[in-house]
Amino acid sequence: MMATDSRPATSPAGASSQSLARTDAAGSAGASAKEGATAVILGGGPIGLVCALLLARQGFAIQLVDARPLEALRRDRRLLALSRGTIGVLESLLGRGFAPTAPIEHVHVSSRGDPGATHLRARDFGGVALGATVWYADLVDALSRAAQEQARIDIARPHRALQTLQRPDRVRVVLDDGCALEAALAIDAEGSPPRLREPEDYALLADLDVTQGRPGDAIERFTREGPLALLPLPGAAFGDGAPSPGGPQDAGVQRRGTARMSMIWCLPASLARARMALADAQLLELICRALGPRIGRATAIGERSMFPLLAHRLDRVCEHRLVHLGNAAQSLHPVAGQGFNLGIRDCVCLVECLIESATTDPGDPLAALTKYSARRRLDRAIVPALTSALPRVFSSTLAPVVVARSAALLALDLVPGLRRGFTRLLMFGVPG
Repeated sequence: MMATDSRPATSPAGASSQSLARTDAAGSAGASAKEGATAVILGGGPIGLVCALLLARQGFAIQLVDARPLEALRRDRRLLALSRGTIGVLESLLGRGFAPTAPIEHVHVSSRGDPGATHLRARDFGGVALGATVWYADLVDALSRAAQEQARIDIARPHRALQTLQRPDRVRVVLDDGCALEAALAIDAEGSPPRLREPEDYALLADLDVTQGRPGDAIERFTREGPLALLPLPGAAFGDGAPSPGGPQDAGVQRRGTARMSMIWCLPASLARARMALADAQLLELICRALGPRIGRATAIGERSMFPLLAHRLDRVCEHRLVHLGNAAQSLHPVAGQGFNLGIRDCVCLVECLIESATTDPGDPLAALTKYSARRRLDRAIVPALTSALPRVFSSTLAPVVVARSAALLALDLVPGLRRGFTRLLMFGVPG
C-alpha cells in the first residue's frame, strides 16, 4: 500500500480522544490535530488492544477504531497459545490471573513413523511454565475492560475506516460516519489482508477426550499429511465429568477418566474437507493412528471447524507514518503456536522505539519507525521461516531428510544447551 492509499478497517476499537482531531471528512483539522495526538490504531483485537494499553501506560493518547462490535469478538471460540514472554506482557498490563488459562509445562515433539522425539520441559527453566493457552474471547474481554478504564484510550466501535491518508506531518483516517481522525501515527492491527486465492491448506479444529492426558502437557505430532497438535484447555478438569462439546463456556466438562484437549490438525484442503465429513468414530480412529500411544486413545470428539491457512509476510512493515503489526504484517503457519506471540513482540518493540524517540522529537515518529523496522527484522525473518519449513521437512519421504529430522529431534532431546536454546526461541523470540 502506497502512502496515500486507503485501507478498510476490520476489527474492534476504543472512542475518540480529545488530543486526536476529529472533523468531518471534508473539513480541515482543528488546532488540536497534532497536540498530544500520538496514534490511531486500526483494529481492536488482542494485538490492537495490547498496543493501545502499552502506549497509554506511557502517556500517549490513543484512538482505537474497529469495525466489529465487542459482542462479536466475545463469541469467537478460538484458542490462543501464549508464550512465556507474551504472558509476562499480559500480566504487566492486566495483573496475574488476567483470564482463565491452562499452563503448558511439557511439550512432546515427535514424527509419526520416525525414531527420535524431543521433550521441551518447564524444569529446564526453573519450573516456570513454558506458556499457556487462553480462549480468545476471554482475553479480548479482559483487554477491553482494561482499555475502557484507561483515560488515554478512546474506542470507536463499530466503525469502519474507509481511508487512511498520509501527509508530511500527520495521518488522517476517514471513518464510515463521515468523521476523520488525525494523529502523528497510524497503526494497522487489523489482521490478515483479504484472501486473494483459495487456501491450499486448512486447520481442522476440535476438542478431544483422551484417556491419558496430563495437566500441563502439549503434543506436537508431525504426520505425512500435516502437523497435529494437542493443547491443554483452560478450565479443563482431569479425571471426571461428563461429555460436552468444546468451547469457552464448557471446556472443563468431559468424560469420567479422561482429559479434554484442543486438537489442531493442519491438512491439505481436500483432505480437511473429507475428514470434516467423516463420522466421529472414523475420524477418531484416524486421530489415534496419527498420534500413537502417547495420549492413550481419543474417545470422543466435540464440534469440528475448519480454518484457512494462508501465510503471508510484508517486506516493509513501515510506510511513512503507517506501521503494520501482528497478522497485518505477517501471518504464520500455526505449527509451534508462534503467530500471536510474534505480534505481541511487534507491539512491545514499537512502544520501546516510540519512547526512545520521544525525547528527541515527540511530534515525529519517523525515526522511531525506522528503528522499529530494523529491530524487528531478525525475529520477523527467522520465526516465520522456521514455522514454514517445519511442516515441509516433516512431510518429506526422502530418506536423507527422514534421517536428518530424526537425528535433529534426538539431538534436541539429548543436548541440554541445544534444547534450552530452541525452547527459549519459542518462549521469547529472536532478540532484535
